[in-house]
Amino acid sequence: MQKLEQKAYPAAQAILAELSSIHVTIASVLDGSIDGEVWADSPVNPKLVIVINGDGYFLAGNPDISQQTANDIRDIIPDWAYLFAEECWFPHFAKIWGNQFVVPHPRIRMGYVAGNALPEPYLPSAEFEIVPINQELFSRNPENIELLEEKAEGWVSADAFFENAVGFCALHQGAMVSHCLTDSVSGTRCEIGVDTDPAFRRMGLGRAVSSATLAECIRRGIHGIEWHSHASNKGSLAIGKAVGLTELDHHMAYSCSLPAENIGDLTDETCLNLALHFEKASQEINWCHFHAAGARALSGDRENALKNIRLLIESDWEGEAEWLERFWALQSLSGDPDFHALLRRKREMEAS
Repeated sequence: MQKLEQKAYPAAQAILAELSSIHVTIASVLDGSIDGEVWADSPVNPKLVIVINGDGYFLAGNPDISQQTANDIRDIIPDWAYLFAEECWFPHFAKIWGNQFVVPHPRIRMGYVAGNALPEPYLPSAEFEIVPINQELFSRNPENIELLEEKAEGWVSADAFFENAVGFCALHQGAMVSHCLTDSVSGTRCEIGVDTDPAFRRMGLGRAVSSATLAECIRRGIHGIEWHSHASNKGSLAIGKAVGLTELDHHMAYSCSLPAENIGDLTDETCLNLALHFEKASQEINWCHFHAAGARALSGDRENALKNIRLLIESDWEGEAEWLERFWALQSLSGDPDFHALLRRKREMEAS
């Protein structure tokens, strides 16, 4: 396996055609508009290709490979990867992936059907303002703008972001409380995502910023609008449907993490089973305590959630206290003095 130069990317397009038809991210990496890497078994006539974008890994090609190639793939795909692969690869994960504790993440892709009417953006009160995500917004520097700064860093340059990205956000008293933004754009296709501060959910803000973003995409001639979501994310799917998107397909990702993004997305029984699974995994991969703690907290098991956090901190985990503090699955512990004591302990370790 070798990392391709961008001039060699066209040779990988045929192998990636199926995955690229589902994931605009791949097309955007090949276009060179967002950051990424492309690895292949040959720069001229590849039969196996891996595309990397952040923690997302996309695997396509023929799984009939040598042990040496399998070892090369294991070196490329880390334990913590979020992996999308063609179905033919699913039975071969044990051979190509060092993490044997990954769990399936069912996902749904929605899309815009040309001609569907878009709802007018609606705001719950005059206290809110919907504004485009552009250079002017960054100059205003509203509270929480770092969320968008992180997304902008995923593009090859700031100019590429401001020229190609499309999005809107809702501001409330100088803070950004909801936003919808294209994660990637390639030609007339894009993938968009939405996020709303938990304190401002169920107010229609996600629907408002999403509707405004879709309308602007269409105005720019970007009609292939796609929306990817965990199958468990009822809120995201409801917003997509409300702004006129239609379900396109179901597909699977794999990761050693919780297959959800919001409290209430998973049943208590599912959370308990995941906790037991990640606790077993933590015997070999210490950072699995992180997700075990989240699963325990979601199931209402405070004591074992704290136990997993303590074990995580006492290991050689290289993460940060802020990751624990911001982890959505641990929000039930936000006011817990024992949780904060563990965070202080971690921060002292980071400072030493």
